[in-house]
Amino acid sequence: MNTLLDNPEFQRQLWLHWRPSLALWTLLLCGLILGLPLALSSPHERLSNLGLTALAGLWIATTLYASILAARSLREEIEQHTWDWQRLSALTPWQMAWGKLLGATVPAWLYAALFGVAGIVVAALWEMLWDARRAWHLLALAVLWGLGMQTWAMNAVLVRWHSGLWQRRSLGLLLVIGLPFLLGLLRGLPQRAAGPWWGWDLGPWGLAYVLGCATLGLGLLALWRQLCERLDVPTLPWAWPLGLAVAGIASAGVWHRDFSALWPHLAAWALLGTAFIALQHMGSQARAWRQVFWSGQQRHWRAALAALPLWPVSWLLAMLAAALAWRQASTSVLGWWLLLACAQLLREGLILTGFALQAQRWRSPGAVFAVTWLAINLLLPLLAWGAMGSTTATALQPLVVLMGNTAPMDALPRSLAWLALGAQLLLAALWVRWAARPPAPRGGVSATSSTANHAAP
Repeated sequence: MNTLLDNPEFQRQLWLHWRPSLALWTLLLCGLILGLPLALSSPHERLSNLGLTALAGLWIATTLYASILAARSLREEIEQHTWDWQRLSALTPWQMAWGKLLGATVPAWLYAALFGVAGIVVAALWEMLWDARRAWHLLALAVLWGLGMQTWAMNAVLVRWHSGLWQRRSLGLLLVIGLPFLLGLLRGLPQRAAGPWWGWDLGPWGLAYVLGCATLGLGLLALWRQLCERLDVPTLPWAWPLGLAVAGIASAGVWHRDFSALWPHLAAWALLGTAFIALQHMGSQARAWRQVFWSGQQRHWRAALAALPLWPVSWLLAMLAAALAWRQASTSVLGWWLLLACAQLLREGLILTGFALQAQRWRSPGAVFAVTWLAINLLLPLLAWGAMGSTTATALQPLVVLMGNTAPMDALPRSLAWLALGAQLLLAALWVRWAARPPAPRGGVSATSSTANHAAP
């Protein structure tokens, strides 16, 4: 507690958002809201409606209102151009994260405290709707999931910072990645029986607690990583693969009892994470790769690893998980498909890296990459199939042949399909090599132009 009170960012947020009249207005508004079910309900429904109102107010305050306040605290730093002062200060990423997370959301936590007390009192007086133990569980889950939602609201602000149109569109992948957690929460809350997780009996509330802890832990880890980048604090890229691994373990346990199902689930998480982080960091990849090359030439290996873009790290995690899934008899086919998806994603990642390294030549590198991806994966194979037949089309898209045990009729033989896939990866690597070449000097052109200007009468 003393550490939190000594946090300069927490003190600053309290100074900005706390005032004595806030408690009075919060108490008055909560009294008016809780008075609505007492005034509008029939006598035998007043306590039940009062409890539901208190519960709804508690969850709205912790998840919605507090998330808005937490996100606004970061957005104000950006809009008011005070972030450079934060970068020059002695604040650590953890101090800034917890200071904003708990300091900027003080008004919401006042509402949550009043609504929570009202819910506990109603549950103690009237146990027909829920008992006091159930009310305490709902209160604890509201705090846990509320903190998790607040961290992800702050992450969304940092992700959108200085991002282009295509980077903002890639945020839709976050909804796909977070869907297993939300579905697992809906699956875990209404059950009165035990909610299994990896086949373990966690009790009626265990699943909601496990997913809530995972959501909060992943949100804090992502927030710390992004604040390290924004505050120019160098760090090794361990947080990103660790977060993907924790997310895969937590979400896979909701739907599976056999631990062998972890590897394909983890590979799918890592593949989605690779696609998201590659698109999201496209604008900064050129500087990052040049820093990696320069640090490698100077034999500063730790600096090279710290500057490494994150998509190769998560791709390696996906490749490892897919290989382990392929080695298992129960997930061999799925693991094989995931290995092919890793090969396909490696090709797309190399192509994207080439466009990122040539970003200064394009007005919108993301749009150019999207058009190129569409042409390579859809338009050219369809044109080849219509004009020259299945053999040429499968040479452009060899995964169609490699996904099955036998090649389709009139398709490319499997040995040639492997050769076509290797040739595509080689061409993508050569494209990156060409895109990473140093720019041609312009001194000769300038000197020639200057000489011509002096020679002109």
